[in-house]
Amino acid sequence: MFCLLLSRRLVRRAVIILLLLALIFTYKDLGRFFFPFPYREIIEEKAENTGVDPRLVAALIYVESKFNHLAVSKKGATGLMQLMPETGEWVARQQGMDFAYDHLFEPRKNLELGIWYLSYLHRVFEGETVLALAAYNAGWPKVRQWLDSGRWQGSYGDLHKIPYPETRQYVTRVLRIYYCYRHLYPPTFTAGSRGYPRSRTHA
Repeated sequence: MFCLLLSRRLVRRAVIILLLLALIFTYKDLGRFFFPFPYREIIEEKAENTGVDPRLVAALIYVESKFNHLAVSKKGATGLMQLMPETGEWVARQQGMDFAYDHLFEPRKNLELGIWYLSYLHRVFEGETVLALAAYNAGWPKVRQWLDSGRWQGSYGDLHKIPYPETRQYVTRVLRIYYCYRHLYPPTFTAGSRGYPRSRTHA
């Protein structure tokens, strides 16, 4: 009986979600209310410089911080793109920039560091967006370990095999939100030969 009630609740929830998505995709103004694009000008500027789709950045921020530039996670990830201080400092060094912890709370600085890092992860994994997102959440050495050991093939089709449940849910959610942003906001530039984002079996 409990399983039957749970099943019915899940079905009702799925129907409600589908109805909401139908409304959002039919009425773009409504969709943009649910999926806003704050800091769009800065994101587009920094994303164009690195070849990353700004709508992917927006989806990542939506999942990471809901565009709250003061957000701090329990693990210490900070700002819009939820960068760990050591990651922010490393990225700053790669770009020859000065770094202070407070920079992570500044939208422009956080975006500059975070978007560069996302682009770097795309380069590490040869433009594979699924792998770059997994690495953004779990760290690129861990993702490389999964691939080398055969625990995960790294494709869109086997997201369910990502060893970390948190990373599995994270990548799935960012890609779903990214799909919404792609529908709601037209592209403002062509990423060029780098062609981010892409994945092995999913455009």
